[in-house]
Amino acid sequence: RIKLEIKAWKGLQHPNILPFIGSVTLKWITYLVSPWMENGDALSYVRSHPDVDHVSLIAQIAEGLKYLHTHDPIVVHGDLKANNVFISDAGEARIGDFGLSQKLMEDASRIIGTSFYAAGTFRWQAPELLIDEQARRSIFSDIFAFGRTIVELFTQDVPFSNLSDGLLLISTLEGKLPLRPAQEEVIRRGLDDRMWRIVERCSELKPAARLTASAAVELLQHYQAPEPAAEIFERTPAEA
Repeated sequence: RIKLEIKAWKGLQHPNILPFIGSVTLKWITYLVSPWMENGDALSYVRSHPDVDHVSLIAQIAEGLKYLHTHDPIVVHGDLKANNVFISDAGEARIGDFGLSQKLMEDASRIIGTSFYAAGTFRWQAPELLIDEQARRSIFSDIFAFGRTIVELFTQDVPFSNLSDGLLLISTLEGKLPLRPAQEEVIRRGLDDRMWRIVERCSELKPAARLTASAAVELLQHYQAPEPAAEIFERTPAEA
């Protein structure tokens, strides 16, 4: 797995991707080296910085995801969640932990590595990964996890923490998005009607119907506008 993580991570350069410095082996254990992130992971950061701009952090995560999904070859992260996003000294979000990531070849049917199957954390996983244990993670499952990460950061808890694992599993498999968190502080942080629409589009049952990372970036860039253009919400992967 270490070799696969290095292969996926090495060479990625973007302000919202945690830089890879190198690796070192000590007593037969290989360690991957990256810059120290004093602010820790994104979930810990928003909990300890209540006045942080949550929308800005989410937009930065979307930028990092867009970079991965438009990279040549495409990089599927495979385990996106707030604990795998780190915050720099400047307060910028950087996606890290590429242990479940893979690079896709130009022929999307070919994948570097052999362990590119359903893994990661249940509450962030797309329904297609839960239905088929041999299902491969994809840019579509990354987008589903991004929607869950939005909920996670605004609620400052695991996605839909009010639901048991069993209830959330059933609703996910049925393509039903749980009720929107309606606590006053959650809305104040930015989980309003328009942000919830983004979550809804990331959570579509059919993978190809979900927002692309590029469309998510565009929507978040226009977030302060009176109303984002409807065609952005309808953007499909082929149009990204």
